Amino acid sequence: MIKKSILLVDDDKRLRELLKDYLNEKNFQVFTSADFNEAKEILGFFIFDLIILDRMMPNGDGINLIQHIKKASKTPVIMLTAMSENNDKIDGLKTGTDDYLSKPFEPEELFLRINNLLKLYENVNQAELLFSFGSFIYNTKTKSLTLNEKEIYLTEGENNLLLKLINNRNNTLSREELAEKEFDESELRKVDVGITRLRQKIEKIPKQPQYIKTIRGKGYMLICKEI
Repeated sequence: MIKKSILLVDDDKRLRELLKDYLNEKNFQVFTSADFNEAKEILGFFIFDLIILDRMMPNGDGINLIQHIKKASKTPVIMLTAMSENNDKIDGLKTGTDDYLSKPFEPEELFLRINNLLKLYENVNQAELLFSFGSFIYNTKTKSLTLNEKEIYLTEGENNLLLKLINNRNNTLSREELAEKEFDESELRKVDVGITRLRQKIEKIPKQPQYIKTIRGKGYMLICKEI
């Protein structure tokens, strides 16, 4: 059984560690972030089944992060906050928060709320996870690329690169943003090689790409639509 993935965003290190350990025991795969900017960067590259975040954090407001999340996906969000006033709760719900839990709270209550949300979202149309370019379809849940229902083999590196492009579809990503490690020249060359290999598997004429475009002086862009 594939573990559900959760992103936990909170500047309280002790709380992050406690909840990560607790949710790992409940068979979730938990990723953590300590501040607004780091969380926003992570969300540009990875897809999660659910996001838990604090209202107030370094570098930004959780409300603004929820707006960013809901513009790009339908991922369910639970807001954790020490703010218990009704106005703060209303602000979160207006922005798109799916559930709201005030600190302090019992981990078991959070666990039950997570399960309830995941069950609700299991009924979301599978098509919301599918993206197309030409006759190719990419399923972000299974991380599989198909052409006329036949799966196209992708290496792990190619899959990671394509997923980054899809998560930022129709927007330019620099080579530095696409690199998996530190931005030295060897890593940037790996990005170029990965793009070339993807084009060979996707494009009819790899040297004249229709879908994975080179934006001169800026980087690469995937022309892609949700289906």
